[in-house]
Amino acid sequence: MNRTLIYLFVVVLAAVLLGTWMHRDPGYVLISYAGHTLQTSLWLLIGFVLVTVVVLRYGYRFVALMITSGGRLSAWREARRKDKATNFTMRGMALMYQGEFERAERYLVSAVEDSDVPAMNLLWAARSADAEGRSDKRDEYLQRVSALDTGMGPAVAVAAAEMAMARRDWHQAHQFLADAPDNDHVLLMRARTLAALERWQELSEWLPALIRTGGEQVKMIADSCALALVTQEGLGDNERRRQLDRLPVELVTPTVTLACVRHLSEETAKEQLLKRAIRNHWHPDLLVAYGQLGSATVAARLKVANGWSSAHYNDADYHLCRGLILEQSNDFTKAREAFERSLALSPGPLASERLGYLASFEGDYKRGIEFFKQAIRG
Repeated sequence: MNRTLIYLFVVVLAAVLLGTWMHRDPGYVLISYAGHTLQTSLWLLIGFVLVTVVVLRYGYRFVALMITSGGRLSAWREARRKDKATNFTMRGMALMYQGEFERAERYLVSAVEDSDVPAMNLLWAARSADAEGRSDKRDEYLQRVSALDTGMGPAVAVAAAEMAMARRDWHQAHQFLADAPDNDHVLLMRARTLAALERWQELSEWLPALIRTGGEQVKMIADSCALALVTQEGLGDNERRRQLDRLPVELVTPTVTLACVRHLSEETAKEQLLKRAIRNHWHPDLLVAYGQLGSATVAARLKVANGWSSAHYNDADYHLCRGLILEQSNDFTKAREAFERSLALSPGPLASERLGYLASFEGDYKRGIEFFKQAIRG
């Protein structure tokens, strides 16, 4: 406040001094040109010059502003439209994720003309229309995306396939995926689609890539495909075994092998397949299945089982398998010894069950009941 008063005092003092000076000595200026004269005081001339300079300076700036104002106004309007389109786009996306698809579609479509990413606006609008069940608008938006940007073809294909999969239209999803790029995301989409369509042979071509991708969902699809391939109806034994042999080694699990065995018609083919599988993968389920094959191969299986003795003598599953074969060959004494050896190494319900039957067959019902109880207890 004090500083303002000082400034005001200085200004007033300067004005009084200048006024006194101008009154005492006004000066004199005479201008003569072409017979005309102009007389005035020096101070008035100085004031006139200063006013002229100010008028010319600000007049020039005003004229320049008027000339360039059209472009600036257009740029301002353009920026305002862009901001509005961005706000509408963000609002539409938020509404789409909230499940208000009809409002989301309106916001997204209204921002297309001024959006920095009009193709994305139309893609999101297509998703909203699809969620509403408006297939005509969905297809219209997808066509507009393709017409707007030819480079968006793969993105349109993936988006359309995802929408088709969401409504479980697997045939249309399969058609769209034909134009989709090759990557892990699309690979999983293809696998899901082909599995839903039960096109197992076509899916089998993608199995190596699926295995490399990994993941629990991929594993489930690959396992289902492997089972379907080896259990197809109308295949001969040789062709069924070839289907198994074509599978990636990661998919040749005991479950798949046993499913293939159950669909073979020849007992000899079953025995050979199981023998090879056991040699590659020593597994309890395979050994039990090998031990429970029919009587046509009992002699061959007993010979094979005896050959495993040195390497697997302390394996409970080996003795269980051998006991099942001996029981089939009516050598009950050795079968009982094998089952007892299996139980001694690792108690299991199947060995207890077979010992219960053998004891009952020999008339020792009390002991048989004990074995059956043991089998039930697991």
